[in-house]
Amino acid sequence: MSPTSFTTLSESGKVHPTSQAGFGQGKAELYDSVRPSYPPEALSNIRKLVAGKSGLNVVEIGCGSGKFTRVLLAHPEWEQSIKELKCIEPNEGMRAVFSKTVDDPRVSLSEGTFDATGVPDHWADLIVIATAFHWCQDLEAATEEFIRILKSDGVVCLIWITDDTDTVAWVQQAYEFCLPFLDDTPSSGEGRLQWIRIFSLPRYKENFSAPENDTIRFIEQRTIENALAFYMSWSGIAMLPDDKKGKVKEQVKTIIKQGDELVWVNEKEGILEMPFVTYLVTFRRGQGAGN
Repeated sequence: MSPTSFTTLSESGKVHPTSQAGFGQGKAELYDSVRPSYPPEALSNIRKLVAGKSGLNVVEIGCGSGKFTRVLLAHPEWEQSIKELKCIEPNEGMRAVFSKTVDDPRVSLSEGTFDATGVPDHWADLIVIATAFHWCQDLEAATEEFIRILKSDGVVCLIWITDDTDTVAWVQQAYEFCLPFLDDTPSSGEGRLQWIRIFSLPRYKENFSAPENDTIRFIEQRTIENALAFYMSWSGIAMLPDDKKGKVKEQVKTIIKQGDELVWVNEKEGILEMPFVTYLVTFRRGQGAGN
């Protein structure tokens, strides 16, 4: 049995229905197996935010299947620095995968939301939200929760990995084809940026520094099938009936095989380069710092 503990916390915040359905039982396993991993450089940059500190209390909200959690625990600059890691996730399917893949006595897993974590007051040195904050349904309430659980000098790090549509044409083409299937969810083009409204909130300005940004581009080597599976794991596509999903898959496969700016690692074996980009947005607790 994994030493990772699990407790249930009643949800008081809202969870987007597409998030619940698109990453539910069966779909969470696909997400975990085909989404890209977080580059080591990003983990090093986050460690600098709490440089000089050890015995860190870390909260990860929206921990999903544990992709970021596992990378964090294994990173050489983090593996000896964490005292306790409280992971929060509202989706039962994601929690099931997390509990199978994360094995560390410092880690606890709880049901909760951005605005209801169950974390004690002023406990956290660092809050991390990895490829999840665009699902936040109540930015005001989340801001209050950050203020409540952070130490006076605590830091929030928002990190995302997305397909890099700016550098390779076929990735842009695949993204544009798949985008309509996301409808008006927070994963859609404009929806991905709704969270930036947090920086205009009065309570944010009273309690946090101005945000700092960083961008890290990287490439993963993938087979065509594995590249296809990445798109099939998108919430709006994962929810489609099998026949419609199959048609989407075939069209994306055609886009990839047409190879507009595609770079082969080994064409005979069908291994290609797939570009991704990591975005980091960080801000620090501090009275009136954002004004």
